Order: sequence, then C-alpha cells, then structure tokens
Amino acid sequence: MQWKQTVILWLWKASIATQFLLCIRLAATGLRRSYPRLFTYVAALTAESCILIGAARSPYLYEKVWVATRAAVLVVEVLAVLEIFGRWSDSYPGIGRFGQRLLVLLFVLATGLSLSMLPVKWSSSDWVFATYLMSVANRSVQTGLAAFLLLMLLFFMKFGGPVAPNLKRHTWAMTAFLTANVLSYFLITARVYQLGNTLLQMISLAALVYWIFAFRRSGEEIPVTPNNPQAWAAAEEMNRQLLDFAGSVKQSRRGAVRK
Repeated sequence: MQWKQTVILWLWKASIATQFLLCIRLAATGLRRSYPRLFTYVAALTAESCILIGAARSPYLYEKVWVATRAAVLVVEVLAVLEIFGRWSDSYPGIGRFGQRLLVLLFVLATGLSLSMLPVKWSSSDWVFATYLMSVANRSVQTGLAAFLLLMLLFFMKFGGPVAPNLKRHTWAMTAFLTANVLSYFLITARVYQLGNTLLQMISLAALVYWIFAFRRSGEEIPVTPNNPQAWAAAEEMNRQLLDFAGSVKQSRRGAVRK
C-alpha cells in the first residue's frame, strides 16, 4: 500500500509542475489575455497544491488549509467555465441567460446528490462540520460544471457556429478535467480510495499536458464556413424555445413564492 501512496504523491507533484508550465505557456503565447480566467484558475490550483503539500505533515492543519483554499478555487473554477460558455454563446445572447439558469439548476441537483452520498457530520468541533460542508460544495460544483459543459457541447455541436480551434480544445480538456474530478470523488465516497486518487491525478495530468500542447497562437482564428440558412434558422428557433422555457420556469417560481 505504501508504494501506491508514493505513486499518487508523485503524480500529484507532476500535476503541480505541469500546472506551472501551463501558466508559463499561456503567458508566453499571449493566450493569457484571451483566457484570463483559465490562467487564474490554473494559477490558483498550483498555489493550492503547493500550500497543501506544505501542510500535509499535520492532518489538522491540512484540513483547515484545504477548506480555505478550496473555497477560493471553486469561485475561480465557476468563472473559468462561464468564460468558456460566454465565448461559445457570443452568437446567441439569449442562450447566455438560459445557460446561467441551467447552471443554477444543475448545482441544486448536484448538491442533493452529494448530500445523499456523504454521511452527515453535525459535530462543530475540530472543523468537522466545516470540512463536511466544503466537501459537499466541492462535489456539487464539480458535478454541476461537468454536466453543464457536456450539455453545452451537445447543444453547440448541433446548433453552434464556427469557433476558434483553441476554444474547442480548451472546452474538451476542461470537460475531461472536471469529469475526472467527479468520478474520482464518487469512487472515494465508495471507499475505493486508491483507484479514485490515482484516476484523479492521471486524467488531470493528461488534461494539463493536452492544454500545453494544444494551445497555439494560430488557434485563435475562427474558421470561415459557408452560410447555412437552414441551420441558422434551426438554431434561432431552439434559442427562442429555450428562452420561452426559461421564462415559464421563472414565472412559475414567482407564482409559487406568492402562494
């Protein structure tokens, strides 16, 4: 068992080094200006990992540091995903409003799923309850964002217009990165600790390496495709239907509150 923990630790350290290299890559290519939230997110992950490694000798300190750093990282992570969605939805302003409401709904569903799988810890001593709440929030955000990106990709693969190759690569990498987090957390919840931690580190490392080599300066050029009036009309109709649906949900919520 000791050698497995050593492998996981070295994979974690390799991920930290790769995160640092990705930050350098984004800065060197000038893509940091195109994806500022991605740069901030990766930098925050790097800082969090370095701090946690320094605090690993004391489980009590590690727990407190994780709660504090994870709260900050989750905020940046949500912003990084919204940055992706904003770039994809430039051609469909109405989709942006619907997407934000969909993201909230997914967070609510993911929170319910996380609460059902994590045993409740009511003790307020030794940061037990704070750690429990952050664990629920962490899993809820990871699950909600992964589901959101998958649904977004399905929609825009069918109805979306041309986007920069870098954006497509970035979206797939982020989706894989978040999905790996979700799978790993649920494996850990099922007490498959070694597999969950190994899967998390390996897929995360693969996604980071892909980011480094897939991002290019030329990848920001949006390809020119022939105009397809039928496809555009279908997308606009879908846009209208989604907005109507979002409006009906909003009105029903208002009616429920008045009652």
